[in-house]
Amino acid sequence: MPVAKFLMYLITFQMVRKLPYEKQFTFYPFRGLRPNYEANIEVSVSEDSFSVEFQTLSYTVIRKSLTRDGFNPNGETCFYLLVKTRSNSSTGYVFAVNANNIQLDGLIHSYDNIITSWDEVWSSKVDVNEGSWSCRINIPLKVFREKFDSLYIYFSWTVFTPNGVEIVSSYSLPEGYSRFDLRFADFSVPAPKKGSDRLLSFTPYFAVIRENSMTTKVGAELKLLKGDVILQSTINPERYSIEADIDQFNLKRRRSLRLEEKRPFFTEGLDLWKMPFEAFYTRSIGDFIGGFKLGLNKNILRFQGLVLYVDTLLTNYNNSHLLTASVVSFRPSKAFENRLFFVTKGDTIGAGINTNFFLPYGFKAKAQFTKSRGSDLYIELKRFSKTGFWISAGAERLDADFALPTAYISYFENTISYWIFSGVTKTFERKYLTETSFSFGYTYSNFLNGVPFERFGNLYATVYPVNSVEFTFGIEPMRTMYEGEYYNNINYVLSTAFGVSKPSTVYLEYIWGENYGNKLSFVNLCGNFSIGGKLYCEGGAGFVREGDSDDQRIYLKGAYSPIKRLYLRFFAQRSSLSDKTDFNLMFQYEFFAGSNIFVVVNRTVKGEEVSSPLMLKVAYEVRF
Repeated sequence: MPVAKFLMYLITFQMVRKLPYEKQFTFYPFRGLRPNYEANIEVSVSEDSFSVEFQTLSYTVIRKSLTRDGFNPNGETCFYLLVKTRSNSSTGYVFAVNANNIQLDGLIHSYDNIITSWDEVWSSKVDVNEGSWSCRINIPLKVFREKFDSLYIYFSWTVFTPNGVEIVSSYSLPEGYSRFDLRFADFSVPAPKKGSDRLLSFTPYFAVIRENSMTTKVGAELKLLKGDVILQSTINPERYSIEADIDQFNLKRRRSLRLEEKRPFFTEGLDLWKMPFEAFYTRSIGDFIGGFKLGLNKNILRFQGLVLYVDTLLTNYNNSHLLTASVVSFRPSKAFENRLFFVTKGDTIGAGINTNFFLPYGFKAKAQFTKSRGSDLYIELKRFSKTGFWISAGAERLDADFALPTAYISYFENTISYWIFSGVTKTFERKYLTETSFSFGYTYSNFLNGVPFERFGNLYATVYPVNSVEFTFGIEPMRTMYEGEYYNNINYVLSTAFGVSKPSTVYLEYIWGENYGNKLSFVNLCGNFSIGGKLYCEGGAGFVREGDSDDQRIYLKGAYSPIKRLYLRFFAQRSSLSDKTDFNLMFQYEFFAGSNIFVVVNRTVKGEEVSSPLMLKVAYEVRF
């Protein structure tokens, strides 16, 4: 009885507590920007969400990315807002929408790193026509760790001009005004009384899982936030609500494929490990019993330390179940950053250093040295501009027996490589032939004993004949050794993307040629559409014939929110690459912010094996 009374008290407390906002505020057009780049922006704040409506003259609207993976907020038509934890902080959140209504969200942890696997639930709607393009974004307040009235908001969008792509940004927020007053209104609203930051969040869950038999699972997550310090711990995390990975065709068989991390415990601070050689690759970690993570996010100093008690590990070097990983980043100025990292599992130890220099004229230099059972040295100089000339050149030396406890190796083992890639892009503010680009690249690799390994090149040209159509043609010649034999491969690439309607897009790619002594033919077709900001669907099919073998993959994924607080996510694929069929269906009802009921159906068929777990999960978040 005392336990039941305590639970009823918590539920009643969550229901009757006073919400921070009880009415809406609306603000109107930007002022102070150049007249050619004016935009109208309206911000509305309600008790559980805030909305942003953006509208600007269309000028040149170039449709590019079809999926989150290819979304580049700095190089295509899009509107995005940055939500920072402090006015001078480099940490915060980003929400972006492009002209195809593709959403991108992420956690910002440094000036040039965004973790896009955060993947929160929010809605958007885009409209593009001859006179203007507009979008509406609605974001639940629950996605933020901090009190919303303590956050700082900045708006940005891209404009295509005769000189290339320009990014237009809002003013920084003035002190002493409402966090929503961005100096684009004739009046200001006094700032709400600032509350204390959320210090503690505790989310226990209870799940009933039916597969071969009925089982129960109990777990919890604890998150403590105090200023720049965040402490996270998890016990018995469940993975049934994580969708399957879309199978990827690997036409270059020497290169590894990387899978994105989707588990919430790992995503925060994961950008610190984004280095040329990814020393800590969390996807190689299977089920784990519990974990503890400590993070520090200062302006110039960032740290993450993590301890896991793992159940299984794909890269299993010893019988130890304890894995530790730590990384520290020191950035005294915008021109320099240095990272030190250390990973252990049992008697396997890896350590290294990663240094980045941010040079004038958009150049960036990076160097990394990693040591474990072998050593890796990586050096690169690159310049990526929003338009115009760009270049990337570097070298890397990788030992054959290199082995870190959770390392993801995307380069060729036992080789030394040199490369250069370059290109030029030009945009035009007109209706036809709105953008053209040309690029080329070359890689030269030898085994460490001096034996030639690979010569790889590419040549690409892309044109946008009108705003909603893209054509690309490319050639990729390659001479490479595979299983002790040299092959002269050449692939031809033809792709196109076009907007069928607002805001739906279709992408078609065709590759043909010689591949490791076989005739190659590959077709990939995908597209997406959304309706009213409530339904979003993305799907595709890929077919490859190489010699006598045939492989195919078909997938469909999407999200639907028919009513407020109710969400449906679905994912299905059939792939002969893995001889597997996946079907994921998840219903989520949010009865309080952060507290949800989930019904999850996961069905996997692989050969003769069938797995069909059904899960009912209740998670209740208590905030102090």
